[in-house]
Amino acid sequence: MTLWRKVGTLFRASAHEPLEQLVDANALRIMEQELRDTENAMLLAKRELAGLMATIKQLQRSNQQLSDELQQREEQARQALERDESGLAYELAEWIAAQENQLQQQRQHAEQLERQEATLREQLRRAAQLHQQYRRELQLARANRSAERLMGNLGQQTRGLQAHMGDLASSLERIRQRQDNASDVGAALQQLQDEDDGSALDQRLQRAGIATGKTDANSVLARLRANNGAEA
Repeated sequence: MTLWRKVGTLFRASAHEPLEQLVDANALRIMEQELRDTENAMLLAKRELAGLMATIKQLQRSNQQLSDELQQREEQARQALERDESGLAYELAEWIAAQENQLQQQRQHAEQLERQEATLREQLRRAAQLHQQYRRELQLARANRSAERLMGNLGQQTRGLQAHMGDLASSLERIRQRQDNASDVGAALQQLQDEDDGSALDQRLQRAGIATGKTDANSVLARLRANNGAEA
């Protein structure tokens, strides 16, 4: 059973190989698209941040207006107390208490939004840094791929050049062999020709110092000298 489980596991692993090979073959294209997706996500996050910042500013203005109004109502309540308008002063005091609670809640809300703004700003800053780093890594990966292709082409060209040089050397060697063979054949033919007309035998007799009976320039000169001496 263990062996069959291993075979089944092998089949499942093999089923993933084409997908993995497809991903590996298109890794740069996939990374390029992922970078574009990240850029779009960052743009959306920036828009969210801009909206959050606008909300904070609006809330801050509202808080400031409410704070100014509270100060005005407190001054009115003091004046009412000074004029013994206790009922009016109490009514103002109730309004002030309610609005102070409202202002406190709004300020707490503004503080929460400001913390969210700071967090989102930091996330965008880190994302921008990582995005730049990944883009540089992508450029480096592209350069490495181009270098690999260039080296592969150079290797093919080098191997092709070596093959051509080998072909040239082989052709030159064959030419030399044919020339040497033709020279040897010519020499052999000349030797056979000399043997046929007796030239080879005459040359051997001359080398041995034996007269061949044939006239040559030396014998003519010797005869002329002898004739001149006899006439004298």
